[in-house]
This record gives sequence, C-alpha cells and structure tokens, in this order.
Amino acid sequence: MNMDTILKYKSIFGSVKDIDMKNKIVTGYLSSFDNKDYDNDIILRGAYKKSIAERKNDIYFLNQHDWKQPHGKFNVLEEREKGLYFESTPMIDTSYSMDALKLYEAGIVKEHSVGYQVVKAEFSKKDDANIIKEIKLYEGSNVTLGANNNTPFTGFKSYNLKQVNDQYKQILKAYRNGTFTDETFGLLEIALKQLQAQMFELGKQSLDTKTADLVTDIEVNKPIIIDSNKQIINEFLQTI
Repeated sequence: MNMDTILKYKSIFGSVKDIDMKNKIVTGYLSSFDNKDYDNDIILRGAYKKSIAERKNDIYFLNQHDWKQPHGKFNVLEEREKGLYFESTPMIDTSYSMDALKLYEAGIVKEHSVGYQVVKAEFSKKDDANIIKEIKLYEGSNVTLGANNNTPFTGFKSYNLKQVNDQYKQILKAYRNGTFTDETFGLLEIALKQLQAQMFELGKQSLDTKTADLVTDIEVNKPIIIDSNKQIINEFLQTI
C-alpha cells in the first residue's frame, strides 16, 4: 500500500530542540497547536491524544516520510503547550540516518512533518479555517528541504532576505565539505536551487529598501532588521 495516497502531511518550521550526536537522539516538535497554517487548518491541542494513547508503538520516526527509511520510533511523544513534542529513540545505524544527523548538526534540518489522517474536524467561519479536533497519527519525519513532493517545505517561504542568505551559506558549506550519500548530495543541490530562486524573488521585491521581518521560528519571537538588502544580494551573487 502506498501511504502517500492515504495520508496527509503537515510541516512545522523551527522545530528542532536538541541533537545528541553521541547517542543519536533528536528532540523537538512534530506539530504546533492553535495556529492557522498554509492549508488554513488549525490543529487543536488534544487532537493527537487518543492516537498516541492507542497506538504509540505503531508511530514511526521516518526520513522524508519514506517508510523504507525508518530512523526508529519515539521514546517520548506527548502534547505540550507549543505542540506535539518528541524525543526519538537512538537512530539506527544506516547511511540515511547518519546523513540526517549530520544535517541536523549543521543546522540545515530545521523542519519536521507529520503523516496523519483527520478523524474529526469542522469548519469555523469565525477563523475562516478548518478546525482539526482529532488526528490519527502514523509517523513523524525530518523534512530536508522539501524533498518530498507531498510535503510542502514552508521554511524558505517564511525566510527574510538575510535568513535566505545565511541558510544558503550553510548548505553550500555542507555541499562542498560534507561526507554524505549521493542521495543527500542531490537533496542539498535541490535546496541550493530553491534558495537561489527565493533570493532572486526577495531581491526583486525589496532591493534598495529596508525591511523588518518577523522570524516564524517556534523558539524565536524577536524581529531581525535587515539594514542593507543590496549588500546581502551582492554577497549572495558572489557565491554562485
């Protein structure tokens, strides 16, 4: 059975809390609560509670939503105020899991996503959103730069110009100096192209202007002020 045909996917950016490289354990958030997302959905706190209680041992931690690439399961999976919190079991010793850990450590993997089915939901005219009250959760995944076509990568869309430039430099460094599988190098190359496109789009919109964009990271609420978009674009162009 192709799970992509029966599951929905939803991502959360800025969802990595901690990486324990020695023990190969990742902690963070798979989902957030009470926020309208890009699909006009709002997941309520409590939506995952029944699914976790009934089938926690059948919920997997995957690489890119690929059931052929499991990292393992979850040692901790619970609802907290911000969202669905997790602590992975030690990731298994495979090439794709080791690549994922390296990308976590380099600060390149910043997004997680859930594979789920909606059990109970209703539309709210007041919020102009679909209010999701109960979810059947099948898996949670690290999402590396929008590699899965079924999982929209929202991180780049929420970046301001400085963040795009910083992320591009991080990924370019990993691409040039990292030791990854060919598949992961391919994903990094795709990400660089995505960031190039985003940089040029932002450059067209804001060249020679000053902007103040809010970071949408789950842990950060302070604005980043961009003093010179033109300088950032010029620096970016020198790297490509």
